[in-house]
Amino acid sequence: MRLTFLRNREKRPDKLTIAPLRVDVHSHLLPALDEGSKNIEESVSMIAALRNLGFQKLILTPHIMAGFYPNSPHKIKQHLLVLREHLEDQHIDVEIEAAAEYYLDAFFLKELLSKNELLTFNSEDDKKYLLFETQHLHEPKQLFETIKRIIRRGYIPVLAHPERYNYLQRDRLLVHQLYETGILFQVNINSFSGYYGNESRELAEYLSVAQMISFLGTDCHKEEHIEMLQKTMDSPMYQTVLRAGEILNNRI
Repeated sequence: MRLTFLRNREKRPDKLTIAPLRVDVHSHLLPALDEGSKNIEESVSMIAALRNLGFQKLILTPHIMAGFYPNSPHKIKQHLLVLREHLEDQHIDVEIEAAAEYYLDAFFLKELLSKNELLTFNSEDDKKYLLFETQHLHEPKQLFETIKRIIRRGYIPVLAHPERYNYLQRDRLLVHQLYETGILFQVNINSFSGYYGNESRELAEYLSVAQMISFLGTDCHKEEHIEMLQKTMDSPMYQTVLRAGEILNNRI
């Protein structure tokens, strides 16, 4: 089933030189905004570690989730400015920007209908990518409607870590139906090592083989994630994903 109300999928480049990956589009390293970094010291330490892994630019994406993480664009930007100052003071040469990981809930749907600012990460040619996540167990009833609203606002929807959702792990047809809407998939790098379980690894590999992955993310919350990244980024599967030429990170 094709959804005719949505625009055509953006044309991908034939090949994109992306090894090593220089840009991360998903992390929780702004301090004290969600369940990620707890303080400035942790943030600086983890950002320095990611720089040592070859990342030159990080898009920091704290959760925005009503009732749990009621972060606003203003609050997120203020935390970004403070963190930048600390990185400069310690001479850590990493560019940091802020977006958000929106949770699909009633608040997010209301925001999409409003004219309020939404945080995105943008490409070199000014495409605006909006990162969002859903509940893990069951397909949200508003999922396709949400994608429609995101596109109507002029954004490109990016689904965070689709390989981790149980409802997609058990339904490959739904994966393809989502992909046909024009949504882009952001897969977590550590999924390729089985960090989130075998089901997540299998779907991540399926998406790679099907050339459905547009973005990779560290989804870094803590030091443990970075330790696993060091192993995963040396794996044959991860190198295969990079060589496929489909990943758009380095255009951000």
